[in-house]
Amino acid sequence: MPGESLITRIREYNEITNVGPILRRYFVIGAFDGALTVLGIIFGGIAAGAGEESTFLILALSLSAAIALSISSLVGAYEAERVEKKLDQMSMERAMLSEISETHRDAFRFAAVLSAGIHGLAPLVAALVPVIPFLVLSFEIAAPVSIIITFSFLFFMGIYLGGLAKERAYITGLRFVIAGLATAIVIWLLGGPF
Repeated sequence: MPGESLITRIREYNEITNVGPILRRYFVIGAFDGALTVLGIIFGGIAAGAGEESTFLILALSLSAAIALSISSLVGAYEAERVEKKLDQMSMERAMLSEISETHRDAFRFAAVLSAGIHGLAPLVAALVPVIPFLVLSFEIAAPVSIIITFSFLFFMGIYLGGLAKERAYITGLRFVIAGLATAIVIWLLGGPF
């Protein structure tokens, strides 16, 4: 069955490259970047005096930033992973004194493409979900709802990571929220003179 062979191949590629932890790291880094970017746009807008007439501007800036961040993350991760996997391949070939199999080459390419895809998708999702309220609510309601969504996302992402590390997960969640609060405070203070 074609589906089964694809799943089997993906499992084999994962065994060869151990790409799971890399994907997790890229997702967290990308999502964190996307969430803080949009948080910065929203707080920057509010600090600069944005109101109902600024809804379209907030949406346009958020979408533009999300797309730029996504492309930057995708290309940067792909090139970094492509080179790292090439170095891994060369190291294995030196250690074995022979070339690696085509399956191993495919696995390394697969890991680079998958890593880049995750790193490109994560900031896009994390940046766009918080601005959905601006599509359906008034600015005065959408702004705080969006901020709450973003801080909730940061908190739960921290809880997820803290749980993986067998730490007190809420502490890691709070550290993520503190990073968001620090970002918001700095932007708010910078926005005052505008």
